[in-house]
Parts: sequence; structure tokens; C-alpha cells
Amino acid sequence: MSRITGSCLRAAALAGLLGSGLVAVVAPAASAATITVTTTADTVDGGDGQTSLREAFATAGSNGVDDVIALGAAQTYSLTSCTGPLTHAEGHELVVQGNGSTIEQSCDAVGIIDSTDHAGRLELQDLIIDGGPNTAATALEGAAVRSDSELLLANVEIRNVLSPGGSVVWSSFDHGTTPYRLTLNGSNLHHNTGSIVSCDNCSAKLDGTTISDNTGSGISLVDGYPLQIDNSTISNNTRAGISNTGQGFPANKTAINFSQIQNNGRVGIRCVNCGLLAMYSSGVANNGLTAADALGGISFSMSERSGTPASGINIMLSGITGNKSTVAGGGLSVTPVLVEDGGNTASTYLDRTPIDNNISAGDGGGVAVGVGNLSFYKGSLIGNTAAQRGGGLAYTTPGPPTSVSVDSTEILNNTAGTDGGGIYSNSPGAVSGFQPIIAGNTATGNGGGVKVGFAYQADFDGAKIHDNKAANGAGLDLAAESIIFDKSTINANSVVPATGTGGGARISGFGASFLNSTINGNTAAIGGGLNITTATHVTLSHVTMADDTATTGAHVAAVPAATVHINRSALVLPITGTACAGVGGAFNSVSGGFSVLRDATCGSIASDLVTAADPQLGPLSNGYPSGRLPAATSPLGGRVPVANCTIEDDQRLQARPLGANCDAGSVEFVETVAPADPDQALKDLIAEVKALHLYKPLEKSLVLKLELARVAIKANQKPAAKVLLNAFILEVKSQSGKKIPAAAATQLVAKATAIRNSL
Repeated sequence: MSRITGSCLRAAALAGLLGSGLVAVVAPAASAATITVTTTADTVDGGDGQTSLREAFATAGSNGVDDVIALGAAQTYSLTSCTGPLTHAEGHELVVQGNGSTIEQSCDAVGIIDSTDHAGRLELQDLIIDGGPNTAATALEGAAVRSDSELLLANVEIRNVLSPGGSVVWSSFDHGTTPYRLTLNGSNLHHNTGSIVSCDNCSAKLDGTTISDNTGSGISLVDGYPLQIDNSTISNNTRAGISNTGQGFPANKTAINFSQIQNNGRVGIRCVNCGLLAMYSSGVANNGLTAADALGGISFSMSERSGTPASGINIMLSGITGNKSTVAGGGLSVTPVLVEDGGNTASTYLDRTPIDNNISAGDGGGVAVGVGNLSFYKGSLIGNTAAQRGGGLAYTTPGPPTSVSVDSTEILNNTAGTDGGGIYSNSPGAVSGFQPIIAGNTATGNGGGVKVGFAYQADFDGAKIHDNKAANGAGLDLAAESIIFDKSTINANSVVPATGTGGGARISGFGASFLNSTINGNTAAIGGGLNITTATHVTLSHVTMADDTATTGAHVAAVPAATVHINRSALVLPITGTACAGVGGAFNSVSGGFSVLRDATCGSIASDLVTAADPQLGPLSNGYPSGRLPAATSPLGGRVPVANCTIEDDQRLQARPLGANCDAGSVEFVETVAPADPDQALKDLIAEVKALHLYKPLEKSLVLKLELARVAIKANQKPAAKVLLNAFILEVKSQSGKKIPAAAATQLVAKATAIRNSL
């Protein structure tokens, strides 16, 4: 709000008080002069009876009061006097009411409007500023508007102004303060040359403003903070959309809301040693496509300093797509400037933000983070490409230990020139993912889905890792002290070329645990499902491994120094090769019992079942829930006595047990239990039907079928008995939840099925 507007409001308030009978003493406001421009000629002639625009500026710069200069409607004011710009040299406010008119500069290397007193204020309204040729002074600062004072542009268009080594709009210092030192509302700056909006150590705000199609950077600040950009578009500028620097303090904040930063030649947003970047509901797209020194979508460097709050990035409900960088981080790059011992850990938080189809000539096609923690929630990394490591994401913090998490995030169809098609991480901290989908990624080197070079922990819960490709560790290539998988699926990953190792995962670490997980349909030469390469203790608990392919160890291949502990699991259906194999020596296994194993190569004890029988697994779903549901008559059913069933739920979050006992493998089901005496079992089932007190005609129909089945069994007519039991099962299912309670119907069907299957 201008001081003139404030004076009017104070006058109105005083009138209201007097009208109500109240008396107030209010200090009189300073007088404000309105200067009406009456000629478009650029003259200074006090005796011609006309007021030119230059004369109006001269008067406003010397009369000691706030002023309004009013231009005619839709006029063109051509500046032909080349003695200098229109200058306001006073510590008061000047408001120029353009009324849709144009100020046109025809002189070479001369600014257009200049406010020179730091204590003043300049406001331009409804104005077009056109031209400003510049061949003699190429580094002119503020060639269109230069202001040592507070500056507001409201509905101002600036076009065709040239200052190739300088700036078009420039404001002086006063950072960290509001009202903002530099404000642009509803303005449009286009087809200019230079740094379009520039200031040193100032606070700046844009709202409803477009800065586009300029030769140079859209916004170029030095230690400009806070910088607030709302409802604006910064696009098609040949250099940076936004460029800023800071001192590493959180006060160096840039906030961008409901805005688009797109198609800028070098970079969308660049901030060097800045404190905070907050972005909401905005887009950063197709930046860095034309400059030889491109920096992609967002290039942000920050410090970890002691004694100050942590620096950070918070991007929510936004998009970073189609950007290109000649260095690390096609979509987003986060790099360190100063990391002090004991400094507060920086953080990058991405919430429901897709980072897709970006390109990097270095690491991190989508994202490259080299400092602080990284958290990715319900976003996506899709279709990104890195010439080096981390097609989707490269996380390379040197320490102290930090963490990267990808929760409920899709990491799809990314490509790396070396390691980590989806994710590359090499940090002493933790790598974790809760229900990520990591699929269709490709690495020329190792780790098609994920490559962890080193971490103290790699933890994946509910992950879906499928259809990835790499030379080794097609799904995952993990080196960590502790590796934990729970309720995860590793499916249909394959090494390329086919001589590689670890189709599902290649594991190197002190310990690895797989619980309630499915490893299915993976392909490699060695270790189709898992390849264990170091003296690791690996535990497979309630794990289903099926349809894996390898010449050596279709499901598991391990060096002799590794110990593979298998319990309550199902290692079945290897397509080629034996289920387990040693690499360079014997396979070292320890059985915890109650597993079902395709062959004896994995080791077994008395409570294990070694069988080539069909495990009767249903198809795999890569969605939620996942796993392969066995048929009720599967040999996996009831393998684990209740006393040995210590895991509360299965991969689908179903309680254990569902049937009489728990089942081997990752998926719990209601198993068929064969009765010792079918006739007695039928008598018990008849009693159970009668105890339900069902609708009489329904009860009579069900009991009749069971009685006739008893007669058929006694006559050794088992096919007829099976037909009657099938009819009973169909009738119960048809009335489940209707005339028969659903839970009771489930029990009746299970028991009738068990009797039928025993015949």
C-alpha cells in the first residue's frame, strides 16, 4: 500500500470519527502533489504552459512531498532528450500512474527511469516501458528502471530494453525486510536483453507476473532474501529462470507457489549457498535444453553450519520434468558448499512431486543429492537418464551418516550409464523404502533397480522390485551392514548379458533378512533369485521363491563363507538348475525347519518337506496385496505347527494362522486338512450344519447332500461322493453372507473340501 493511499484511509477514518460525535486528534498527513503531464514532447521549457514527463519528474524530485505523476490515457511518451533518464532524487514517494501509456526510450545507453534516494519509494502503475537501445554502455544497471529506493511495479510491461552486460530492472539493498524492497505485481517483462530483474542484498516479491522470452536470466539476485514468487511464470529466458545467492542461513529463503519455471536455456532455479527453498503447487519443466553449461531444473547448494538452524528444501505437490543438465542432477541437484563438524544436518523433502524425464550428463538423471538427508514421499522418478550413476536418483553424501528414503514412490523406466538404474546410493547412512515400486529400470553396470555402494542399513518394506536389468544385481545390488526386506516382492529381474550374477539381488553385507517376501521369476547365470557374495548371514523366513532361473543356484547361490538360514519357507519350481548352489565351494545352509523345498540342495531337517510335487501357486500380482496364493490343497499348507508359528501376519497382512496350522512361504491360506475317517468327518459336518439353525429348507437340502455322500462312500462310490460334496460346497458358497453367516460358510467349505480331497 502506498503512503498516499494510507493518507486517504486515515482521512476517511477521521471523517468517520467526527460523524459519530467522537473527537480524535490525528497528526496531519504530509501533502501529496498530483502532477498531470499535458504533453508527450520530451521538453524542459518552463514558459510553454505545458508539463512534460521530464518536467514532472524534476518537480517531484524537488518539492519535498509525496507525489503522483498522472499520464494521459494510452499515450506514447518518447524520450528524445539524451541527457539522462527520468530521475526522482528525493526521499519521498513517487507514484507514476501510467493509465495504459507508453514511455519509449530512443536514446542509446541511457536509462529510462531512475530513483536515486535510498529513503524514497517509487511505484509505477499501468505503464508500458519500451526500448532502450544500448551499444555504448553494455553493463548498464537498471536500463529500464533503476531504483535505490523501494520499488513497486504494478501492471507494468517492459519490452525491448537492451543491457546485455547489465540489468533491465534493478533495485538496491535492504534484504530480510518487508515490505519488500522490490515488488512486481501483475507485470510482464519480455523480449529484453540482460539480467531482467536484478538486485543486490534486497528482498523481492513477484505476484501474477510473467518474465519471458528474454535474452539473459529472468531473475538474477545477489544475496536476495526473502524471495517470494506467487502465481507467476518465468519462461523462455536464455539463461536462468531464477538465480540467487545466499550466506547459508535459513533467512536466505526462496518461496515459490502456484508458479511455472519452464523452458529457460540454462537452468530453472539456481541458488548458491542458500538457506531454504520452499515450493508448492509449481512446475519446473524443460530447462537447460539449449545452454552448453546447462544446470537442469533446480541447482541448489547449501551448507551444514554449526550454531545455525539447518538448511533445507521442501517441495510439495509440484513437478520437475523434462530438464537437462551437463553436470549431476538433471531435475534436481543438491550440493554442499560448507560442511562444518557438528553442523546441523541439511534436508531435502519431496512430497507428492513427480520428477520425470530429466537428463544428466553426470550422476542422477532425476535427482542428485550430495549433502544432508533426502526424503521422497508419494512421488515418482520416471523415465530419467544419467550418463553415469543413478538414472532416477544418485545419493552420494560423504558423511556423517545421513539417510535417504523413498516411501510410496514409483521409480520406473530410468537408465544409468554405469550403476544404479533406478537408485544409486553410496553413503554411510541408511537407505530405506516403504512400499516403493522400482520397475523397468536399466543399468549398464550393476544394480538395475537399486545399487547401494555402502550403507549401514538397507531396509525395504512392502517393496515391489520387478523387470529391472543390469550386468549384475539386476533387481538390487546391495552392500550394507544390515539388509532387511519385509513383505516385499522381487520379480522378473534379469541380468544382461546373461552371464551375470544375482537376477533378483546380489547381496554383500554382515547380515541380511528376508521376511514374508516373494522372490519370483528372476534370471541370472549365478543366483537367479539371490547371489550372496560375502561372509554374510542370510535369513529366509516365510519366503516364497519360485520360477527363478540360473545355471548355478536357481534360487540361491552363495559363497561357502556365507550362511543361509532357511525356515518356514517355500523354495519351489526352479525353472533350470538346482534350487541352491555354492559358488567356489559347498553351499552352507542351516534349516530352521517346516519348509517345502524343491530338492535337497538347500539342506533340510526332518520337519522340512523335500518334494517335486506341484506347489499349486496362483499367479503373482505386482500390485497390493502381492505374493502367490497357493491352492487349498497345496503341499505348503499346514506345514508349520501353531506352536512354531511366531510371525503374526503374512505378506498380505493376513493373520497367521488362517487354517488349522500356519503355512510355509510368504502367503497364508486356509489349507485343506485330510480327515482320518471321511464317514466320521461327514457325521461331524452334518452336526455342525444342524447346529447353525439355518432356514429349514436350506438345512434339509445341505444335510441331504451330506447323507447321500455317506451312503456313496460306504458303497465305495467315491466319484459320486465327490459330486455330492461339490454340490454341497457350491450351495454353501451361494448362501454365504446371506442365509449362512460368512465365517460359518468358510468353515463348512474348508471341511467339505478336505473330505472331498481325501477320497
